[in-house]
Amino acid sequence: MWRPTGRLAKLQLLIALAALLSMPQPVAAIGVVGRVNDKAGKPLPGVMVAVTSASAPALVTKVFSDAKGNYQVPDLGAGVQANSLYVKATTLGYRQSAPASSAVTDLLPPVANGAVKVDFVLEPVADVAEQVPASAWLGRLPDSPERQRTVVLCTQCHQMPSARVKRFAATLADQPPAQRVDAWRAIIKMMRTVGIYGALQAEHAAPMSMAELAKPEQSMFNQADEDLLAPYLAEHFPVRFDAYPAAAGRRHRAPLGVTGRTLIREYPWPEGSFVRETAVVDGQVWVCDIARNRLGRLDPATGAYHWHDMPLLGAPAPHTLVPDGAGNIWMTLLGGAGQMAARFTPASGQWRIYDGFPVGHMAHDLSPGPAYRMAFDPRGYGWLTVISHNQVVGFHRDTGEVTDLYDLPLPAGENPIHVSVYGGALSPDGNFWYAQYFGSVGRFNTQTRNVDHEVTLPPGSGPHRMVLDENGLLYVSLIGAGQVLVYDTKGLKEVERITLPDTASAPYDVMYDPARKALWMGTVNNDSLFRYDLKTRRFSEYPLGIANLNLRIVAIDPKTGDLWISNSPIPSNEPDMRRVFVVHPGDG
Repeated sequence: MWRPTGRLAKLQLLIALAALLSMPQPVAAIGVVGRVNDKAGKPLPGVMVAVTSASAPALVTKVFSDAKGNYQVPDLGAGVQANSLYVKATTLGYRQSAPASSAVTDLLPPVANGAVKVDFVLEPVADVAEQVPASAWLGRLPDSPERQRTVVLCTQCHQMPSARVKRFAATLADQPPAQRVDAWRAIIKMMRTVGIYGALQAEHAAPMSMAELAKPEQSMFNQADEDLLAPYLAEHFPVRFDAYPAAAGRRHRAPLGVTGRTLIREYPWPEGSFVRETAVVDGQVWVCDIARNRLGRLDPATGAYHWHDMPLLGAPAPHTLVPDGAGNIWMTLLGGAGQMAARFTPASGQWRIYDGFPVGHMAHDLSPGPAYRMAFDPRGYGWLTVISHNQVVGFHRDTGEVTDLYDLPLPAGENPIHVSVYGGALSPDGNFWYAQYFGSVGRFNTQTRNVDHEVTLPPGSGPHRMVLDENGLLYVSLIGAGQVLVYDTKGLKEVERITLPDTASAPYDVMYDPARKALWMGTVNNDSLFRYDLKTRRFSEYPLGIANLNLRIVAIDPKTGDLWISNSPIPSNEPDMRRVFVVHPGDG
């Protein structure tokens, strides 16, 4: 075999060496820094810069540019290489014009002090149809009980309109009014059966048969909903989603609360799981996995979940998580097999399952007291909202004794499933407060064991989840109205209603932050987290940039002030939806 020798061999070696040196080399990178400007070189503040790396503990890390347009993504993790990074910059009303690629390997950026440097140039756009949240489209509908009822019924599982709803609505563009009404009726009938069945399966709750679900009188979508909403949506719901002026897109927003120190990290939860809520206990982050009936501890340093299976056969379906002051996590069980509550002690890994409840009953919320810590009445009973039967029930924390089931008021024309008793809280006087989707906010007296006070709300308000402050003020998210009800549980009087900047954003829950004297509002029809400062009475907005955002309870780490939240839409069949994430507000 012929081999090159002499000068030819040396020449070939030099060519190969030059080619090797010209190739992008892996560079260890623990961060990304840079600047965001417009095309004229003016700095742009408040722009989200997202860095994605499958090698990092957090799949996605997000920061925001400061007043001078500078940003800094810190500490992506040991061993993370620059060639694993993808970077992009986004903000409402602009598009990224440079760099053209998001892959760092294509950019060959300079590296200094363990960070790659990537500068962005953004240019304004006149149309933001691809950028605005679902609430911007729904907000175009007349604000009415019909719109509020649409929010209450639809956004519990997914945004309205989601991408699929947009595709469906677009098919009605050339249809006459009568056919549009029929089409929307068909959708409501489908949601009454297939949609609710799928939601129950996702949460491992005991699903009813299709024949039973099809009966409007036993559905979350009753006949009155169908008769009211089908004509309303046929007349008012958009059928085109290709144009939305930038100026109009900014009207529903609050001033940005993000700073150059704001940090968001996203941790995917596993395929086949269904993570519903989060809790923080002694600095550890915990999540419940309804689909696999387990509780997991997330290690932010590695991105790994460490799982603890529930010691039960079947599908207990752990749902709502509430920590107590002793290092335990309390949870409700939706499975309907006679177990409705459980306690897990992270320090020992021990479970206690509370059983003896009626089979077929599903518990949704517990009885958290101030600061969202599990609380018990003077006789040692915790309390549960029974979403399947419009009831409340108690259990003794020590003996496990289960009380009778107590019926809650049922408005005329309502059924227990449709009225849906949801949120719960235990006020400092030891009484249990509850919220019904299509009913009232009320007080269940745990001593006399009856409802002795009700707060009547306009139809469609959608009272949902609730939290107490240290003074006994009750904050209730009104998901349909886009408001928060503030109620004095001592004086039994309404204090005020706080209206969100985006009334179609569907505030799923509200969380009181005692250190900041603020409220955090997790939405299910917007792409942001809202903050309300109780001193200044001003809103601010924290864009999150997560697909089909459907926020659950905001769990606050009392030591760091960080917010841990799960994104949990139904269905969660796309990888970029399945997220547990932390928000470091950057205000301290």
